Amino acid sequence: MHSASYKLKTYIWDRENNIVPKYPRAVALGIFDGVHLGHRAVIQQAVGIDLPEGHAASSVFTFTQPAWAYKDNGAWELMSAEQKKAAFKGLGVEEWIQADFEAVRDMTPEEFVYDLLYKTLDARRVCCGFNYKFGKDRRGDHDTLLALCAPLGIEVCVVSPVLRQGKPISATGIRRLIEAGDVEQATGMLGHPFTLDIKVVGGQRLGHLLGTPTINQPLPPNFVRPHYGVYASAVEVDGRVTHGVTNIGVRPTVGAQGPLAETWIADFEGDLYGRNVPVSLIKFLRPEQKFDTIEALQRQILRDAEQAWNLVKGQSDGKVRAVLFDFDDTLQNRPIAFLRYCDFFFNKYFPHLSKQEVEKRSHEMLVRNNDGYVNYIDYFMSLIEDWGWEDAPPVGDIYREYQFRFPEYVSLFPQAVEVIESLRRRGMLVGIITNGPSLTQNRKLDVSGLRPLLDIAVVSGDEQVHKPDPEIFRRAAARLGVPCGSCIYVGDHIVNDIGGALAAGMRPVYINAYDKDEHVENIPEIKNLNELFELI
Repeated sequence: MHSASYKLKTYIWDRENNIVPKYPRAVALGIFDGVHLGHRAVIQQAVGIDLPEGHAASSVFTFTQPAWAYKDNGAWELMSAEQKKAAFKGLGVEEWIQADFEAVRDMTPEEFVYDLLYKTLDARRVCCGFNYKFGKDRRGDHDTLLALCAPLGIEVCVVSPVLRQGKPISATGIRRLIEAGDVEQATGMLGHPFTLDIKVVGGQRLGHLLGTPTINQPLPPNFVRPHYGVYASAVEVDGRVTHGVTNIGVRPTVGAQGPLAETWIADFEGDLYGRNVPVSLIKFLRPEQKFDTIEALQRQILRDAEQAWNLVKGQSDGKVRAVLFDFDDTLQNRPIAFLRYCDFFFNKYFPHLSKQEVEKRSHEMLVRNNDGYVNYIDYFMSLIEDWGWEDAPPVGDIYREYQFRFPEYVSLFPQAVEVIESLRRRGMLVGIITNGPSLTQNRKLDVSGLRPLLDIAVVSGDEQVHKPDPEIFRRAAARLGVPCGSCIYVGDHIVNDIGGALAAGMRPVYINAYDKDEHVENIPEIKNLNELFELI
């Protein structure tokens, strides 16, 4: 295993100048545009793989441009390269290997497997989706891959389609939803908000003159074209997410040189030129239209702003529109999951210990782990020192392994899936806000199978904002397009969950799943997730 802190390595491969080092790899194959829920399922099978001779580097192999990017209608990208890197890192990917499509387009399936996967990448495991095609004229499929890899000793993992609300998730389907303006459905299939993370450029400064200053972000040539019109948006500036109004199009009233995202940001004054500003499209408000005068345009911008405010930040009408959960000790029985990880840990590193000693040390690990609120390098170092573990691996490697292995033993409470599905059937939005490192918590959500059931998943390690800071709660609500006052938040930690949700204006519910002698005055308390329905 690699150290706890790592950078994603990137390589551009071609046949004439191979700069990719050779060592054992587990390779995820695909285009991965958008890194949607189906892509996550494929990549998940290629990370954290151990071989008898050691660690297999987790790699993603894709193209600098896929085949369809050479066509005239090449507006296909669903996220920027930097967003994709962040998504890969959050999944535990260590390498992103890209090939120019021209370098491989004439390779036969046999050449692709033998020359590239086997000889060049030293792939020991390859993972792909059920509809993966490769080789000249797309002659190879997953059955071809299985047949060609078997004699070379390469394990092949083919991932079945991931469904959301009974429909298979695909990048093509997501693109069509965005092009139709249905960003809410697209976000659900992506598993993350559809976000424009594009550099801000100078404009005509008409907004400043009108008292409604905006930022301009020209859409890159290959980027998907959202349906032209006005959207309620969530905008991140200087570590804070607020609501905005984004016009996608060519600004028919004042004109634009090309497709543009123009966003008015609430409660912000300042200069953002030259900076990348993430703008998440939340809900389509109206089609783009031309106004007779600049003043009429200004009045409409203010009406759009009010509508966006009501959607994202407005006063609650008393109805519950979204239910958000903590993960550990709320949806998952964390002690059981942790003790299952301990079984793996002692079986690997201390196979000769007696059952009684394993139980004793496992309990010690659980107590000292303090529900995950520890510095893990210090935590594992203290175990090494106290146990006199002389042949221990580097502590960073132990922690890195923990980040992969602990999530594999996820143990949901029996009612978790049933409750989430029931809430969705009642027309409510459902999400998770959880503290913890990006890799560990994201992997828990993927392994648990919950992610396709969610409308939002916010992990503090991704956001660099942690509970009880109310900002992380506000971000989740803003990205859902729901006022905080219309959100219930269910959590087990009195400070991080209950205090943070209250400070954000949400309606907290305290879950006491282990029947602790801890209670919160004037806050509803449940012991079982099913009791939640009595409060809604």
